[in-house]
Amino acid sequence: MNEAQHLNDVNRTTRRIAIAVGWSAALIITFATLAPIGSRPHLPDAGPDIERFFAFLLLAGALATAYPRHRGIVLLLTIGLVIGLESAQLLEPTRHGRPHDAVIKGLGAITGIAFAVVMDRLSRGLRRAH
Repeated sequence: MNEAQHLNDVNRTTRRIAIAVGWSAALIITFATLAPIGSRPHLPDAGPDIERFFAFLLLAGALATAYPRHRGIVLLLTIGLVIGLESAQLLEPTRHGRPHDAVIKGLGAITGIAFAVVMDRLSRGLRRAH
């Protein structure tokens, strides 16, 4: 196997992992957002804004890595998910959808996509250097 084939295999594997992580994150976030407050998982020693931010950073970053040609669509769908989930919380008596929470989640999503773009550019630069 030559170096180009090896890099192609690594890229394909990275994308497959990113697909699994991104869609798993979407399912977990949906459950955590819509479940009664007592059933919501949380990270010890992390405030809810930190959890929200990093959950959407992971979701958007993974999907932006998985679908590099569709990062704009990933951003739009992720922001749509944020708005949809915050609105759906109004249907659960123990939850509350708030604009503040939506902003934190949206900032996490934007940061995740930006991180994916930076990592992609760095890896391309390293590939060109070899």
